Amino acid sequence: MAKTFDRRLILKKGASLAWASLPLLFLVMAFFIPLVNVLLLGVREDGRWTFTRLRTIVATPYVRHLFSFTALQAFLSTLLSFVLGFPLGWFLTRYSFPGKRVAQALTLAPFVLPPITVALGFFLFFGHTGYLNSALKSLFGLAEPPLRILYSLWAIVLAHAFYNAPVFARFIHAGWSSLDPAWEEACAVLGVSRTRAFLTVTLPLLLPAIFSAAALVFVLCFLSFAIPLSLGGARYATVEVAVYLYARVYLDFQSASALGLLEMLITLGLAYLYVRGGALWAGPREGLRPRPTVPFLSHPAHALWLPWLFLSAVFFLGPLGAVVADSLTRPLMGKPPGLGWYKTIFSPEQNPFIGTSPLGSVLVSLEVAGLSTLLAVALGLGVSGALKVLRSRALEAVLMAPMAVSSVVLGLALLLAFHEPPFSHLPGKFALILAHTLIFYPFVVRIVRPLWEGLAPSWVEAARTLGAHRFRAFLTVELPLLSQAVLVAGAFSLALSLGEMTASAMLSQGELVTIPLAIYRFLSARRFGAASAMATLLILLTVAAVAVWEWLGERSLRAYGQA
Repeated sequence: MAKTFDRRLILKKGASLAWASLPLLFLVMAFFIPLVNVLLLGVREDGRWTFTRLRTIVATPYVRHLFSFTALQAFLSTLLSFVLGFPLGWFLTRYSFPGKRVAQALTLAPFVLPPITVALGFFLFFGHTGYLNSALKSLFGLAEPPLRILYSLWAIVLAHAFYNAPVFARFIHAGWSSLDPAWEEACAVLGVSRTRAFLTVTLPLLLPAIFSAAALVFVLCFLSFAIPLSLGGARYATVEVAVYLYARVYLDFQSASALGLLEMLITLGLAYLYVRGGALWAGPREGLRPRPTVPFLSHPAHALWLPWLFLSAVFFLGPLGAVVADSLTRPLMGKPPGLGWYKTIFSPEQNPFIGTSPLGSVLVSLEVAGLSTLLAVALGLGVSGALKVLRSRALEAVLMAPMAVSSVVLGLALLLAFHEPPFSHLPGKFALILAHTLIFYPFVVRIVRPLWEGLAPSWVEAARTLGAHRFRAFLTVELPLLSQAVLVAGAFSLALSLGEMTASAMLSQGELVTIPLAIYRFLSARRFGAASAMATLLILLTVAAVAVWEWLGERSLRAYGQA
């Protein structure tokens, strides 16, 4: 009997190791080897180890300026995101109003919107001849545009705040909603003013949510690419932009590798501080009862929020509205406003501006997004299964390592890897598919793994008792229960893949041009009408994916609750 038990234990352990070995082998071949090879370029020369290039890069005033400016814009962007996002989080927590669920869902929309569409929106809305300056000139009778923010630090900071203020709002709303209102009620009974109660009780309890959001936003702004490239130009380049310029413009791969290595060391340090900080600020946050809300505009004092809501709507909706309006109203060879620009982007006359046909870029984006989503879901399921059967922090760190590497460094690694066997035998499009897979499969793991961990083990054990092997039990028992979560992860990955530009810019060649790259090239060529039409098309595709994601997410939660 003991031998039979030992044999089953060995077989179970062997099956677990086999489950973990497949995603690990894939990551070794597709991620770790290319990454190590590209990073070694910065510390090896003529076959020997040398840190000369690394020291030279660090000593260069331009590179020092790059890192200081990147850190400065990330700090200012995080600060402004907090200033804009905190009142929105409080508003969503405090008040009830028609359409509140829609407003809460929209706080995720900027996070998945393609960055290049936001950059284009800022050009059209905040530009010298943009919609906002034109309105202010007409309203106050000005001869010169009052706002001059393009190609400056503040253009980058404002665009980053547009993206990340909703992230702060969502974190703060979630943290505030989970606080027990009894704390504030006790302060009121003791005669403590609302301001003092907030500063001494509520704010300290909200610090975990605030610091978590700040750490996430800072890293996102530090690794931002499309917005600094489009709104800052060479003068306001960040480290990500510099790695791209070294690799694709100057063809100095060794300097690009050294710069990428320095950047990765910094981001790994930030990730470590984030984990340590999260542990220091962690604490129980379960509310004992739902937090009461007040109907908005039920009191005259609530009207004081209306100017803030109007300005917020202008800031968040103005750039996107400008993109759509420009695509419909910009003059085209004397023709009346309408769908003219949408017709031209599918005609050969636009090909010289982007290096391929706009329709071809749409097809490339859909193909890359579709295939990379399938691979990301498959890899995410494999990694989630491996972490479920082999509970190891070291293994989790290895299997989730792509999250700690910037997209531009990953793109550089795959760019060089696809010039050497065995990848050189594959078409260039596969490099882009592989990059998107590696970037987005960790999101699949984050969505699927918690639900998988929560499934009752007895269901699988019952299937095994009836004679089903482990893989069959997964297909017939666990996968159907996870199907909604898998579809949610797929829709999320698809939306992000459609708007991804960083790795795509590194790996683009010939006619391998995605929609975001086509928009950037139209923008660089000052073909704003064509850029707006392409951006509107991309926004519609992304919104459709997000809508499917939200709908499937709600169905997944209902199905999981019933199970």
